[in-house]
Amino acid sequence: MTGAGGIGGPVRGERTADVIARRLGQAILSGAVAPGTRLREENLARQFSVSRTPVREALIALATSGLVEAEPNRGSTVLRLTAEDVAEVYHLRALLESESAALAASRGTPEVAELLAKTCDRMAELHGAPGFEQLAADTFFHYTIAEAAGSPRLHALVRQVSAIPEAYRSGIPYTNGDMTEAERQHRAIAVAIGDRSEASARELMRSHVAWAARLAVERLGFGPAGQDQ
Repeated sequence: MTGAGGIGGPVRGERTADVIARRLGQAILSGAVAPGTRLREENLARQFSVSRTPVREALIALATSGLVEAEPNRGSTVLRLTAEDVAEVYHLRALLESESAALAASRGTPEVAELLAKTCDRMAELHGAPGFEQLAADTFFHYTIAEAAGSPRLHALVRQVSAIPEAYRSGIPYTNGDMTEAERQHRAIAVAIGDRSEASARELMRSHVAWAARLAVERLGFGPAGQDQ
């Protein structure tokens, strides 16, 4: 596979398909894998030292996020990402995650609230940390809420549309100011869920994802949405 050097290697620890999707997504976003590159399951499985099943799942997630186009019997092809693509992915995240936050609040337990608070404490320690460490704390917070919503389908959809955000966040760390603001927003969401305030949790999560979307469009070099550079 041309232009994909350096993204492979054994996958361990996390869910295999998630790791592959994130590594491939980061390579695509950074330009290491160019638009038009064909991604074949057998080649990727060899690179990552895994079976074709998690590779197939990773490519489905990337297709859902708009990074690749799946073609029956021909593999997947890397697409050219636009500011509108990024904005759309975050819009879908906002829809899904605001609902998961509201559902988590409706089912709120002290255990979930405590876990979310501890994750916020962890974020406070990650100023200046590598992007992948910040990402781990951030995704744990969001996925904990998605799981607490009590809908496996909703949880799965949240994870599917997170391929682009996770790839971007793993390669471009938040600044100290970004981390301070992200932590503040996370804590507000955690409090709303702990208070079992569905409306507040829904609106706070929607606002938080919209904030993250604006940062993503800017940091990926697009400028304002609709003005690719």
